Amino acid sequence: MGEAAKWNIMNKIKSLVLAIALFVAGAAQAQFSQALSDYEYMFKVEAGYAPYVSNLGHPGEYGYYINDLRHTTGINVINGVCIKQDFFVGLGLGYNYVAAPAHFKNGWHSAMAFIDFDFRPLDVEFAPMIIGKLGASYMMGDTPYGNTIAPYAEVGLGINWYYNHVLSNMERNNRSIFLEVAFAYTQQTTFLPVRMGWRF
Repeated sequence: MGEAAKWNIMNKIKSLVLAIALFVAGAAQAQFSQALSDYEYMFKVEAGYAPYVSNLGHPGEYGYYINDLRHTTGINVINGVCIKQDFFVGLGLGYNYVAAPAHFKNGWHSAMAFIDFDFRPLDVEFAPMIIGKLGASYMMGDTPYGNTIAPYAEVGLGINWYYNHVLSNMERNNRSIFLEVAFAYTQQTTFLPVRMGWRF
């Protein structure tokens, strides 16, 4: 085999090795720094306790005077989208049960539907969060109108724990456990919901 043929084979081998090296490097780069989607479907489940704070109605007047309602427990299920790992918005369904007093008549069980959002301004393992809900509730007062739907609004603060935060730079990983405290208003009545939830 002549020198020209050997030189040609060596060049082909070098080109092949270089092509393989570039392919491996490109695959590794794509693995660790690929552009990830800004949107990810998420599911939230939360449960908590909402003590009664105050009522703005008056006995004997039209409206919702919940003079007996003091404490409710509830659970919410929410489907939504997480945007850039910081902002979540979704649609939720909730169920509330009047825990005390036992003689409360028009509101033992009540459903609610709402738009849910939360925002985590810091990308850290334990991230503060701002939360809110806006929807409608059947959490009824003791009135002659029976069960009537009414607007529901809530705003609050919380702490969010990304329990797999070490992987957050390699893949979308928004799974977390959170604790939140909020101020809620419905039917001329205010509550202070305290909840714990799981986002996955």
